[in-house]
Order: sequence, then structure tokens, then C-alpha cells
Amino acid sequence: MAKHGLPEDVLIEIMVRLPVKSIQRFKCVSKSWRDLIKSSIFIKKHQKRDVRKHVLLVKRYLHLHEYGAKNVFSFHDPDFPQVLVSPDLSVPIPDIVPQINIQRMCFATVHGPCNGLVCVTLDETVFLFNPALREFRSLPLWNIVYPDPRYVITNLDNGFGFDPNTDAYKVVRIWQICHSRGRYRDRSKYPLNETLRFDLYNSTSNSWKQIDPELPNVDMVLWFPCFQLFFNNSIHWCASTLENQSGCNILCFDTSTDAFRLMDYPDHGLDDAAGYLRGLMVLNESLAIFFYPPKEAVHIWVMKEYGVKESWTKQFVIGPHDSIVCPLLCLGDERLLCESENGQLAVGSLDQNHFKEFQFHGHQNYLRALVYEECLIDLEMLIP
Repeated sequence: MAKHGLPEDVLIEIMVRLPVKSIQRFKCVSKSWRDLIKSSIFIKKHQKRDVRKHVLLVKRYLHLHEYGAKNVFSFHDPDFPQVLVSPDLSVPIPDIVPQINIQRMCFATVHGPCNGLVCVTLDETVFLFNPALREFRSLPLWNIVYPDPRYVITNLDNGFGFDPNTDAYKVVRIWQICHSRGRYRDRSKYPLNETLRFDLYNSTSNSWKQIDPELPNVDMVLWFPCFQLFFNNSIHWCASTLENQSGCNILCFDTSTDAFRLMDYPDHGLDDAAGYLRGLMVLNESLAIFFYPPKEAVHIWVMKEYGVKESWTKQFVIGPHDSIVCPLLCLGDERLLCESENGQLAVGSLDQNHFKEFQFHGHQNYLRALVYEECLIDLEMLIP
């Protein structure tokens, strides 16, 4: 490196302070610069910087014509969500994975972020996605065949996380096994691992395996648009138990120990049978949960001490707002990003009950959003 005028350690200290887009350009300077930027040492050093750029990633589902549709990823300024960071960075998934049937694109879901990476699932296909580099990498297919043809397997939800002890990225897929006519298996005859199935992907081995959650009282994992969350080295889902089948528990998967556990909801006082939306988000670096009865106010609770039920505190009551379809995430500690009617993006203040809609939308009920930090992780090196 010295032949370019600067010692390597000085060059590294300069370059790790730059945004990903600028660093990517430096790969063209020379082979030694390219090798340096792609090295694990440089990538980890860049990840530890506090000045990494934050980007709001929005996934939309768009109808193209009568028989066509696509999912689109767009990149926005978190401070001004109506502003695209760069219009030419919008990524339509069919262009990246053309082998996927376009009619099945409505099943695209996003999970994460985790160290700047996002997990994308399209039916049975799972991808890791680095938005900053616009790179997708498919995970090995994991074909599940149940020996009894009278029963079918349905994917209930997925999760994405990271184990800091082994530097492994993990994906959890949760499946329901039920009779083809819709009748669930007899729980008295069949144990949990034959009613719900949990599969785990580990990037270190680049392989899948079936795992036993060892939670005999879990009855079902319930899907809500914005419930799955990776926080505090754990992936979280909504679950019901044999004692309470309305879904009043948070199922947690510790990515370091591969162990499951349950956490309780706050005593929110709402009717559990009312069919209200619920979801998890991070607010002021704490786990938060929202409850949203249709056409009523959004109730936001914060868990002041992670894992302690008694620490749940009701923080905000927003609305009611008839135009809000679903809260998506908190931007900082002052604003709430939501999907409004007609699939539009809306931002409101947590304490002023005022929302502003933007002329940026997709098909209703399919907007998803997350904020990630740019990273240089090379998916080809991460996944052999």
C-alpha cells in the first residue's frame, strides 16, 4: 500500500469513515485495494464505526398489469421518508430472481435487518440481501416431505438473526402440519414437533436442520405483518399456548444458544378476541409492542427491562385515525411510520397525533419498512 503514498493502517482509518458507495468505487483503483476492501478485517472494522449511513428500506407490492406484479425495494432518507436516497437503486425482485413465478410475488416477506443484511423469503425460496451492495444470495433449498399424504405443511412465519459468538447468521422457518381438509392434528396424540415444525439455517455450515423447540405448551405461532423482530440477540414471534389460544405470548429464539422461551404481553386491558393487530418494534433502544384494534387508537407499550413482564409501561396512545391501516416501525424516538389507506406511506409524531401521507404507495396491506445500516458484507464470501 505504501507505493500509493499512504501506509496501509492510515489508509484503512480513512476509508472506514466513508460511505459504502464511495468505498465500492475504490475497488477499481488496484487489486490490492480491492482485496483490502473485501477482507474480513476491513469489513468488521467498517461495521464498528458509529458513522455508518442509516437508510430506510421500503418494500412495496406493485401491480404492473392484469396478470403481472412485482415487489420493489426502495431506499429512503429516514429523516425525510418521502425522499429517495437514489431513485436508480430501486430493486425489483423479479429482475434479480427471474426464475420465480411472478404470480407468487405477493408472498415476498422481509425480515431483519441484521448487521445491514436482510432476509427475503419468496414461498419456498430464501435469500439474504445486502441492500447497500444490491446483492442477493439464495440459501440452499430445504425440501420438506411429510410421510403421511393426508397432511400438508404450511409456512407460518420466518425469522432472521445473528450469533455474535460464532459470527453466524441464522434463519428460522416455522411450519404448521395439518390435515389436508383443514383439521389440525390431535394434540393429545401428536407432540408439538409433529404439529409445529422448526427448521434452522446456519451460515457457518451453509445448511439447514430441524430443531426441537422444547416448548410443550405452545399451541400455534400466529402471523402478524410487523411482529417478527430481531432484538437483544433473539428472534421474536407471536404465539398462543394451550392455556391461552388468543396469542398473548411472545415466542423468543436465542441465536446464541438456539433455545426457545416465552415472554408475556403487558396487561393491556384489550379484548383478546377482538382481532386487533399487534406488532413489535424498537423504541428508545427498548423492546416495544403495539396493539391496534381496527379503527381505534394505537396503544404502544415499552418493556423497560428486557424479559421482565412487570417492566411493561404504556408509553403512547395514538389516534384513533381511520386512515391508518398498520403501524410499521418507529423512526428514532419521536415518529411512527405507518401504512395508510390505499397502501400509502404515512409518518406521524408519537406525541402530537398528526400524520402526513406521502404520494408513495403500493398495494394495500403489503407495505413493509425497516431501517438498516450500510455494510460491506460480501454474500458470496458469507455463503459458499
